[in-house]
Amino acid sequence: MPYKHNQSRRHKTEKTRYKVTNWPEYNKALRQRDDITIWFTEEALAAWHPAKTGARGRPQEYSDLAIETTLFIRQVFHLPLRQTEGFMNSLSRFMKSTISIPDYSSISKRSISIPRHVLSQALEAGSLVIVDSTRLKVYGKDEWHQEKHDVPARRTWRKLHLAIDEHHQILACGLTTPEVGDPSAVADLLTQIVTPFETFIGDGAYDGEPVSRAVLDHQAHAQVVIPPHKTAVLSGAGDTQRDHHIEVIAQQGRLAWQRITGYNLRNYAELAMQRYKRIFGNTMKARALPQQKTEAWISVSALNRTSANASYTTGSVMRVDGGLIASV
Repeated sequence: MPYKHNQSRRHKTEKTRYKVTNWPEYNKALRQRDDITIWFTEEALAAWHPAKTGARGRPQEYSDLAIETTLFIRQVFHLPLRQTEGFMNSLSRFMKSTISIPDYSSISKRSISIPRHVLSQALEAGSLVIVDSTRLKVYGKDEWHQEKHDVPARRTWRKLHLAIDEHHQILACGLTTPEVGDPSAVADLLTQIVTPFETFIGDGAYDGEPVSRAVLDHQAHAQVVIPPHKTAVLSGAGDTQRDHHIEVIAQQGRLAWQRITGYNLRNYAELAMQRYKRIFGNTMKARALPQQKTEAWISVSALNRTSANASYTTGSVMRVDGGLIASV
């Protein structure tokens, strides 16, 4: 078999030695993962409706915080727009609050223009930026339906681009149409990163001068770790980072180059994609691109807030604060 034939030349990975020993506490934590408590602070209730500005025209009835909170709860609990409105009304009745809840039409329309906070501003600064992309389905028949009824897929996809650091924090996200290549999305991702970094890591799809130039223009002294193609040749100058990678691979091999440059950390991006699809699914709820971009940003923000609070394994508490939604 091919697997057995190449076994002697395969990269060996040590077996993990982690073993669960605190079974009572671990079992209790698993049971409490769905024990959810949600409350709204006084600051959030006061900012639920925007202040009067005196400008001409009808003022907005709900603030950006109210729309962002509603969209956040919609993504976390996998609710359609109408069910989201009903769920928020039940929360308002449970808290005996006097705030009104935006209807599903207002939620959809306001999601187009809602301000998106810079993700990297609220995160602990890391030294790595690891980029990758994946596809999210908008609509279309699945594989089972195609095989059973012998019908074409007629699918429409979107491309989700993420930038991760070594702390599993998502620094930037972008959503594009399928025809946008991975290198073309790098510049937009870098503009969202306001913290300095030392190393930029990407797979072979990002190999090329435009990506290296975009990274160095954003961070002049950053190290660009992208595997060159197996047919890559040295540039005329011969002193670029890509030339150095080609020389190291030619002398020591690709696996040694991965260990030297830390390219193996790129699996953090793969893990982030897996977390996104396992929690929020690989299908988008919105049908139009502007709402889809907001949906992706809300989902990524929820992932960051979950990762930033280690106590989510022993219970889920959602706090809606003035300008902040967190799980603690």
